[in-house]
Amino acid sequence: MLIYEEDDYLRALGKYSDLPIRTWLFQYFELYKSTLIWPPGLPPINRTNLVPGTLRTKFNSFYRQKLKEFEYEMDNEKQTLEIR
Repeated sequence: MLIYEEDDYLRALGKYSDLPIRTWLFQYFELYKSTLIWPPGLPPINRTNLVPGTLRTKFNSFYRQKLKEFEYEMDNEKQTLEIR
């Protein structure tokens, strides 16, 4: 797993308006996964260290909000995203 910095979340949020939403969701899915605990075969849950007010937490909330605009499925075994 890659280690991300606060600047990575800031850059991702800044790119939202530059890309179609579907493309943005796919492009930053790995970054979103860094904000989750996702054991193989089980659904993901937010990490307990998401501190309110941090860019990591804002990114997590924003990503989930935008994802809810689509019908989607997450494969809990492969840890992948499919948007219909």
